[in-house]
Amino acid sequence: MGSQPSKGGEVQVFQPQTQIDFSEALLAQLESSKESDYSRRQLAERYVEQRVSDRLSELEEDTLKKFENRLESSLLKGDSSDGEGSSLSSAALNEKIEQLNQKLGLFQERDDAQRAKYADGDARKALHKCLLENKGKPLNCYEEIEQFKKLVFS
Repeated sequence: MGSQPSKGGEVQVFQPQTQIDFSEALLAQLESSKESDYSRRQLAERYVEQRVSDRLSELEEDTLKKFENRLESSLLKGDSSDGEGSSLSSAALNEKIEQLNQKLGLFQERDDAQRAKYADGDARKALHKCLLENKGKPLNCYEEIEQFKKLVFS
């Protein structure tokens, strides 16, 4: 490619072995044509790109419709007409979640109350003091830890 210098505007004419006759109209049309191999290649590439783009958009729309249909079919419907109390629906699940959140809140309140009860206790203070005095040696406070565990977990 780079070993030969570019030829600028040079026209090569090939003489065929046999006589070929073209009409004057065809020759005039070919000579006046602005199309070259490069422009035809660009047109072909644009055509292929457009076809690929159209097909991709069709596939995208089709996939989106399938996804929406599957999503709609997978969503749990509201109150069913069969009258089952245990039927699954979005509303029933939301209600169960709300009930669980309320129970969790009650457990949290009870846990906070127990922590407050032991926060000011003598066993906690003794354990805290022992751990401060024996920094890096928590096994020296084994008895205080066991006493605190008995209070908390009983």
